[in-house]
Amino acid sequence: MRHTAVAVLSTSLLLLTTLTTLATTAGTASAQPTTSSDAFNSLTVESHPDWMAGLPAQTGINALTIPGTHDTMAIHGGWAPWAYEAQEDHGDSGATLDAQLNAGVRAIDIRVRVVNNDTAFAIHHTDVYQNANFDDVLTHARNFLSAHPGETVLMDLHGECDGDSTEGGSGSSSVGHCADDPSNITQADRTRIFDGYVSRYPGLFYAPTVTGNSTADMPTLGQARGHIVLTTFTGPRGGIYGGYGLTQLTTGDYNQYVENDWTQCNTDSKWGEAQANMVKANASNAMYTTYLSANCTPLGAGPADVAGAVNPRAVDFLNSGATNHVGVVLTDFPGHALIAALIRQQSYQQVVAVPSGLAGKCLDDYNSSTTPGATVDLWDCNGTGAQQWTVMPDRTLRTAGLCLDVTGGATANGTHVELWTCNGAANQKWTGGANGSLVSVASGKCLDDPGASTDNGSQLIIWDCNGGANQRWTLP
Repeated sequence: MRHTAVAVLSTSLLLLTTLTTLATTAGTASAQPTTSSDAFNSLTVESHPDWMAGLPAQTGINALTIPGTHDTMAIHGGWAPWAYEAQEDHGDSGATLDAQLNAGVRAIDIRVRVVNNDTAFAIHHTDVYQNANFDDVLTHARNFLSAHPGETVLMDLHGECDGDSTEGGSGSSSVGHCADDPSNITQADRTRIFDGYVSRYPGLFYAPTVTGNSTADMPTLGQARGHIVLTTFTGPRGGIYGGYGLTQLTTGDYNQYVENDWTQCNTDSKWGEAQANMVKANASNAMYTTYLSANCTPLGAGPADVAGAVNPRAVDFLNSGATNHVGVVLTDFPGHALIAALIRQQSYQQVVAVPSGLAGKCLDDYNSSTTPGATVDLWDCNGTGAQQWTVMPDRTLRTAGLCLDVTGGATANGTHVELWTCNGAANQKWTGGANGSLVSVASGKCLDDPGASTDNGSQLIIWDCNGGANQRWTLP
């Protein structure tokens, strides 16, 4: 047994040595996942650029469920891409951030290295430059918030380089460790550089979170709209930089609200930890943060492996109806269904119109009926009460005190939908599918306008999902 252990150790050391050599050599290899699912690696299938806009302004951001990404800009991995790539690559210089924001992501995790002789931030994942700078992040966030003023973005800002002599490092970059320029950067240096960005982007940050001398109470959505809310500012070893961020997340026993076991790559255990934290969030008024991500390379699972296993379990849990509020959830390689499920996990009741993919048409209660069995149809969008639907945490759509219902619980193509007394059955529950579809939980079939008719009064049915415009519905 002793000889076997030595052999395994020798093999492991050889692998680590090889990885060290490769990862510290410039390279452009990629390990983007080659598979996808509704929960994994399918970020842009759905778009939710304005999902916060319809929420009450008085809602505290701590009361929201907010989809986020871990290591938001990590799309390049040098010669160890399987270890360092954590997000879908939608382009350099902030284009990937654009894709995430348009998909509905509202919490971002930004990792910075000091560059240009102590004057600027570049975006890094460990020693790998992500072909983006902090100006790219702020410019793209500002442009998004200008176009979508009902939204806010939460930012966790982290100094990435623990290779500095001031951080106990060697003073130079190595595999998994970057060094700043110069390599003796201090907290005072990082905060000074950040303060310069705040000054150059006036009004972009929610001001109480970036004073440099005090932390902020939890803002309402109305206060945060149009701004980046800095949640935390931390150093390379995880230390909190005082005077920045939100009080709840930066003072006292703030770690009680965060689940981030990033080296737990047994996916059963990882999911158990994440689920437990989301259950805590559901029972609390505090802001909880749950990371679905982990990384055990080079000898274990990488970010894509963990996300591919954990993300689908998160979607199933969120769609089970067990919770209606789970706080901030950050993940690697999110799929469209995961983002949509998180957006639906709100403790408020949201009243919206539901436009069709057919221009100018909306989901409609025919004749504004309040009687069970009433027809659900397509009609010119008109803003009346017959087209105001309440999106409930239990995945029902309600109007006039009734639920959108597949008649008789049938599952056959062509079955009509109607309004019926809400009863919690699966034929009254709907989930977001590909291409903006509304999918019946009972049958897996899509809400459909038969024949893509544009006639007012066209009665709606369920049908096999096909991605057509007549099966596309816009929910926040």
